Amino acid sequence: MTDRIMLDIETLGIEPGCVILSIGASRFDHDGLTGEDWYAEIDIADCRGHGLTVDNETYEWWREQGEWAPVDGETPLREALAQLTDWAGDADEWWANSPKFDMAILEAAYDAVGLDAPWAYYALRDVRTVRALPGAVKLEMEGREHHALDDARHQAREVAATLQSVALGGVR
Repeated sequence: MTDRIMLDIETLGIEPGCVILSIGASRFDHDGLTGEDWYAEIDIADCRGHGLTVDNETYEWWREQGEWAPVDGETPLREALAQLTDWAGDADEWWANSPKFDMAILEAAYDAVGLDAPWAYYALRDVRTVRALPGAVKLEMEGREHHALDDARHQAREVAATLQSVALGGVR
């Protein structure tokens, strides 16, 4: 069985090197979620102390979100990234919507704290590619949009359902 991790992050920017507010991860297989999740809210000041930056436009966007905006977490960045690495173990695939965003920003954060990202380049997978398949499964969002763990779970559910459909010959 393939060990898959779906990642989602919330940030104060859109480029590698920006502050990370939260990281959500959900383990899944082609049958769906396994029930194993990991989540951390990151300390903004600690991120800034590692040289990560805040994009003013993204900051203003979050302010406009009102009650949905993530709060300043208490977990130091290095601790959160080390926990994520430990939790994920030797996962075979790392999924995101899109790795060009989530993984690139996380890789910059891992570099900033002197740790290695736990994935190899060939293990990265893109949710957008799966969603673009003919017959891709679209599911209703459960939870809150722009919450890293809720988004990771939702993306994992959709990818798992589409992969299961493909395995059963449902996508043509």
